Amino acid sequence: MLEVDRLNQYYGGSHILRDVKLTVPDGKLTVLLGRNGVGKTTLLRCLMGVVPAKSGAIAWRGEQLMKLSTHARVAQGLAYVPQGRDIFPRLSVEENLLVGAASRKAPKQVPERIYALFPVLKDMRNRRGGDLSGGQQQQLAIGRALMSEPQLLILDEPTEGIQPSIIQDIGRTLRQLVEDMGMTVLLVEQYYDFAKAVADRYWVMSRGEIIAGGDGANMDADGVRGLIAV
Repeated sequence: MLEVDRLNQYYGGSHILRDVKLTVPDGKLTVLLGRNGVGKTTLLRCLMGVVPAKSGAIAWRGEQLMKLSTHARVAQGLAYVPQGRDIFPRLSVEENLLVGAASRKAPKQVPERIYALFPVLKDMRNRRGGDLSGGQQQQLAIGRALMSEPQLLILDEPTEGIQPSIIQDIGRTLRQLVEDMGMTVLLVEQYYDFAKAVADRYWVMSRGEIIAGGDGANMDADGVRGLIAV
């Protein structure tokens, strides 16, 4: 399990993360919800070591991560799909995917299991990444992250700007990764209905603090929609 304990981060004089404490159970899909600007992306960047946390602790399956570089955290089994996707527009789909395997012995070709999850990527493997639609680029970004064979997949708002049919496809894929492949997923999301449909566990963040958490099945009863609407 991923354990975050009393994590703090500042930007200038602003206290962005305030003693954040949460857990992500092994082999489950955990959703972190909250409005824009509450610190969700900053938290993910701290988890990956892209931004150094000021204080606190981060552990993955008992391994302390705070002093590890980003590439060392990837080697520990973490993978990150950032908001905005950050694919390489001039590289082909296949080349983008192979970049994701840079942390291990790079394969000469994309494993068939990646194309099985995202058939559109196989059909477009020779097309440049920048020529794909937003939804296709999001699938490419997730596929690229999976190329490192992670144990924990961290995604930052994968439904942003995506058409509903692709959102449903992404939801099914994430559940398949958890249920069929035993992967652990941490998903940052604002789209409540999507979050409720896929979550095993949830946390809610407001103004840099965790204000609620529980089972995904209880999100309606716990009033989570109201917590992220105000």
